[in-house]
Amino acid sequence: MRKHLEDDVLLDVIEGAASVEATRHAGECAACARRMADARAGLSVAAGAEVPEPSPLFWDAFRRRVASAIEAEPRQRRFGGFFAPALLATAAMVAVIAFLPSDGRAPVAAPASQPAWSSLPAADDALLEGLSGSASADDLAGCHDVAECVADLSDEESRAFAEALRAELGKSGDL
Repeated sequence: MRKHLEDDVLLDVIEGAASVEATRHAGECAACARRMADARAGLSVAAGAEVPEPSPLFWDAFRRRVASAIEAEPRQRRFGGFFAPALLATAAMVAVIAFLPSDGRAPVAAPASQPAWSSLPAADDALLEGLSGSASADDLAGCHDVAECVADLSDEESRAFAEALRAELGKSGDL
């Protein structure tokens, strides 16, 4: 060891708690051995000294000083103790949701709104308009327009008519 032992290591040597290297150095080094002898003498004087017990007034004053020091310290807000972890948890959830992989599908658009008088869904109205130009007067059964004939159908009849049209158009391959 190139340096002399520091005071805390020297006390460890005296108490028997130092490393082997520090103990060996204390035995070989004359300067550290003198300091260790001085420290042992000081410890024996301190051990033999009688220290009087402080008066009861001291303990009252000590308690008041400790209490005032505690009150003088800034207090932590209880709200902060709850708010910080809650805020961190919320931020973590937002980050997780924002970076979750999506399935790549585009969002589905809402169906187009229909006028209140429409008896068929919007897609079927376009289908009927395409048919109305090609229908003959005999096929319309006295109606001037296909939409006029279909307007008086009930919901069940409208569904059956739409299914029949889909089936017919599906056979011809016009879809």
